[in-house]
Amino acid sequence: MFRKIFLLAVICMTSAVQAQELPKPARKQFNTGLDLFVKERYPEALNEFLKAGVSNYPDLNYYIGVTYLNLRNPDKAIEYLTHAKLFRIDIPEVDYYLGRAFHLKHDFEKALTFFQEYKDRLNEGQRVKKAEADVYITYCRNGMRLMENPVEIEINPLSENVNTEYPEYNPVISADETFIAFTSRRPDTRGKKLDPRDLLYYEDIYVSEKDSLGNWSAPLSIGNKINSENHDACIGLSADGQQMLIYNASSHGGDIYISTLDGKEWSSPKDLGKNVNSPNWESSASLSSNNNVLFFSSNRKGGMGGTDIYMSKRGDDGVFGPAILLGPQVNTPGDEIAPFIHADGQTLYFSSRGHRSMGGFDIFSVQINLENGEILSDAENIGFPVNTADDDFNFAWSPDNSRAYFSSIRPGGKGDKDIYMLEREVKRSSLVVWKGSVHDCATKQTVAATITVSDNATKAVIGVYSPNKTTGKYTIILPAGRNYNIAVEAPMYVFYSKNIDIPELDSYLEIEEEICLEAVNQGASITLRNIFFDFDKATLRRESEIELERLHKFLTDYPKIRLEIAGHTDSDGDDAYNDKLSARRADAVFYYLTEKGIKADRLVTKGYGESQPIATNETEEGRQLNRRTTVTVLK
Repeated sequence: MFRKIFLLAVICMTSAVQAQELPKPARKQFNTGLDLFVKERYPEALNEFLKAGVSNYPDLNYYIGVTYLNLRNPDKAIEYLTHAKLFRIDIPEVDYYLGRAFHLKHDFEKALTFFQEYKDRLNEGQRVKKAEADVYITYCRNGMRLMENPVEIEINPLSENVNTEYPEYNPVISADETFIAFTSRRPDTRGKKLDPRDLLYYEDIYVSEKDSLGNWSAPLSIGNKINSENHDACIGLSADGQQMLIYNASSHGGDIYISTLDGKEWSSPKDLGKNVNSPNWESSASLSSNNNVLFFSSNRKGGMGGTDIYMSKRGDDGVFGPAILLGPQVNTPGDEIAPFIHADGQTLYFSSRGHRSMGGFDIFSVQINLENGEILSDAENIGFPVNTADDDFNFAWSPDNSRAYFSSIRPGGKGDKDIYMLEREVKRSSLVVWKGSVHDCATKQTVAATITVSDNATKAVIGVYSPNKTTGKYTIILPAGRNYNIAVEAPMYVFYSKNIDIPELDSYLEIEEEICLEAVNQGASITLRNIFFDFDKATLRRESEIELERLHKFLTDYPKIRLEIAGHTDSDGDDAYNDKLSARRADAVFYYLTEKGIKADRLVTKGYGESQPIATNETEEGRQLNRRTTVTVLK
């Protein structure tokens, strides 16, 4: 709104008089160019201005310079604006736009000089224009400070398969970085129509996959279930790549929807509901790694000004709850967009025109409590050269924090917005990525399983995940600081149990595991990896309860099954003692189940001591694997 008022005011001051000084043929082209300029149709406006062909008229030079600036060509803008000033154009705005051009070139000292000259020429009543000058003066000072301490990283545009002469932005990447979806306004969008507001094609979503050599495939449309003839943009992706957040412009001012990957096909997007979507504009979003917390931007009433960032937690019914406005460490009277919650569950990234931006949208980070939305730190600018004098946004780290993908408008790009990747050598991420696939042990076919991750200490369910129905692949993020109980379950299969205990971690760890599920048949067995006993005792620890309840439910679901409960030890200690200890531990599980109502004649206990090792007893890791409780289907 400010820009349009500003331009109209300048046009009123210059064109009425100076257009009359142009030769008659040039005057017509100049006026046509002005009409297109006001409508922000800059390429067409520039063409008309240049066709006027008169080199010494200040107003024509002025508008050519401003048009080049709007087309992100600061060098040409400076050339023509300097001519306008030499030809004595009598408006202060020429200094403003020269400041803007030098600002885009990161020549902040020259930009400051022009902004100050512009501000000095304004009268006391022009408070809005003075405030705008002050914004850019602050940008320049921030830019000078940030450029003194650049971040040591390498930034490269993604391949020509992704970036084109048309806008590409909103990159969303799966946790294993084999899949990217992004938004583009290229000619082959579904409707193949131009938006009359900016003469760019309507937005569509495209997807690409990385091959074994690290190259991105030629992007394909995500399909007509999602892409429409209106604006459709991808704005977020779950860590496992199975859920995509979609911006849909067809309802209200623009709302957030979600689509699920059903095998190889993305489902029709579903509205996230009234707690997230409002009659206003919701345009960007991010899901936490367990899919239970949503961050999104909105310009709804009650915010701090402009577009703000909110948080919503998913309830037990799967519905996202009331929106929580984040604090002033994130939201400002200006615009905040493009939230991204890192896989560590502690770091929130977002783009802002406020805080200490060096120009337009810069990318910032804060530490956050994911449980209540409390912001634990001040916003930190992630630095130059990631942030520039132009817009930088849609930032997303890989789980190991060695690569990030983001959108930016910068010199050397293909055109307008492009997608870039930054790389650094140091991996700064304290989490585990557990990935693999699930299949039937006998047939090797994919199993439609459910993976439940719980906290053994608190018994809270951290997340419930569904591996891909076609490939069986799963990817689950496990931040440090918890003892995780993991169960993989499917109808007519015995469940698979896994324990991942990561109380502390100072580096990134990746675990790949192919899981096979055994059908519920005689001889099928389960190793209960989340059954814990006190040292050298048969006392069940509290952390065992989730696993014991799962075993109880299994016996309840299959009432005709009989099980053997077996205890095993490592080779430390006397053989006879180990036999007795393992038998007592099997009995402890037996008593827990019978007290919960399971009939005793369905259970048999056995202590095998150290007689059936599954790993070497020469290492602590091997001894830990040998200390286990198993159950086997007898009938």
